[in-house]
Amino acid sequence: MSRATLPAFFMVLFCLPVAAQESSDPVAQALSQGDLYQSKHKYALALDAYHKADKLSHHTSAAAYLKIATIEKKAGDFSSALDDAKKAIKATGENKVVNIQVLQFRASLLAQMAGKPTDKKLREAEEELRQALTLDSANALTHLDLGMILLRQERDAEGLPELNTYIASPDANPATAAEARLVIANPIRARTPFAPRFSFTTHDNQAVSNASLRGKVVLMDFWGTWCPPCRESVPILRDLSKKYSGKAFQLVGVSSDDDEEVWKTFIQAQHMDWPDYIDLSDEVLQAFKIESFPTFIVLDKDGVIRFRQSGVGDTTAGELSDAINKALKRESDPKLAAAAASEVSAAPTSSASAESNATASPVSSASSAAGARASNENSKADSDAPETPPSIEAGVVSGNNYKNAALGMTFQLPQGLIPASAEALHAVNDRREAAAKAAILQQHPELADSPNIAMPKTVFYASRKGQWDGQHMDIPSIRINAVRSRLDSVNLDNFQEMVEKMAAASGLKLTGPPVEFRVKKHPFVRADFDRSVGSMHMYQSMVQTVAGDYLVTIEIYGYSPDELQKVAASLQTMAISDDEN
Repeated sequence: MSRATLPAFFMVLFCLPVAAQESSDPVAQALSQGDLYQSKHKYALALDAYHKADKLSHHTSAAAYLKIATIEKKAGDFSSALDDAKKAIKATGENKVVNIQVLQFRASLLAQMAGKPTDKKLREAEEELRQALTLDSANALTHLDLGMILLRQERDAEGLPELNTYIASPDANPATAAEARLVIANPIRARTPFAPRFSFTTHDNQAVSNASLRGKVVLMDFWGTWCPPCRESVPILRDLSKKYSGKAFQLVGVSSDDDEEVWKTFIQAQHMDWPDYIDLSDEVLQAFKIESFPTFIVLDKDGVIRFRQSGVGDTTAGELSDAINKALKRESDPKLAAAAASEVSAAPTSSASAESNATASPVSSASSAAGARASNENSKADSDAPETPPSIEAGVVSGNNYKNAALGMTFQLPQGLIPASAEALHAVNDRREAAAKAAILQQHPELADSPNIAMPKTVFYASRKGQWDGQHMDIPSIRINAVRSRLDSVNLDNFQEMVEKMAAASGLKLTGPPVEFRVKKHPFVRADFDRSVGSMHMYQSMVQTVAGDYLVTIEIYGYSPDELQKVAASLQTMAISDDEN
């Protein structure tokens, strides 16, 4: 049977801003700080802020527990999320509304963890929802999701009336009600949903779509380099790719990363030799309703979702292998194949429209409606949020000092070097970004309206004569680039793998192993190279660190080791604030 999920509606509820409180309230401040980190995908920092709020409240804040559970769910730690949601119930007291939210949240987690119709987690999810109905028997969404849970257990006679109750409710979303009617007409839709329409081009230029995968069993891995359980699952995926090589099987990765260089470096270093796609527009993630990472989905030969699981555990490898084996043994059903083909041909082209696909769970539109409500709430809260931070290109040179407020960075200018103007750097960045976007859009025209095509920006460049602009380099010189990243800190092992590949590709020679060092307790990594060009030698240092939401790369060039070190001495004056800017 398929492994469908409960709606994202529950998840959205816990991402809503904290109710208005006095700005002097330290608990509210910590929660707001966590929300800011979470909005920027800094999940580890968000979790720290929510734990701080929990501690400040003396473990009495239901909002803190719910937000902690939200992050744990995103990271695939469902067990901890269930436990912290239960703690939220104790902290809530008699607040009926929040109690219902907690029960719905726990039900959604249990449903995502469940597999077969007889899985006891579905029974537990049912109990959570029935308890929510004792608190508010008219809650339409609880009836909807209880109906879906019952249908997943093949208890159609009990589940269908719950869907009818939702349809009859004045609070029912029209689109969701229409989908619910389709499920009522054919309850198997609640148990064997077709994959939504999708199409993309992978990193190795393979075109992947519903149609191209028809006739194959497909394991889709929704992941991110920022997600520890995702990284832990890579050996499992490598083994599965090897095990089913030569069979009617295809492993496909869809990354949630927003830094292409980090993504490419990781998949190369980890020998992820299967098709992988970085979903910069989030269209595929949204179409499949991905809320937690990693999420694994197995499609059969007809494009029907036969298995869905979030998180990684001791049994993950066996469960995935079992699901793939069953899907391989299942013969293609002409009726399902025809239905899948007709659904794909009839489906709208945009992922937003794909949410109304008749084969999707009727709770999909409930999620969309809840998301719209959450968006309105978040917009309202934005008026109280911190002002938009300054651009990373807005660095200022004052006397012998450089300051970049957006990066939280200050340092003394290298002795004898003259910095380029901010206008010159901005022009370089504009040209580079325009060229890069044009190249990307040739391969990915669907990203034309995406704001997520992020390119490194040169934020500082200085040379001895003050010549050039960072795109054209003079020697000796120093250049600092920054690009948005979900990294919390630099990792020496990953950095070493990257620079070794870079050296091999560009003819550079590492003069020693990369090293890690700290300046004012802030971590940096560094590698030194030399290169021969005829009779001339050039020396180069590459240094990386994380500043706020950015990965910062510092490149230093010289004609001799001494010249290189004189410029590099400015690094010892660098200060980077570890606070969010």
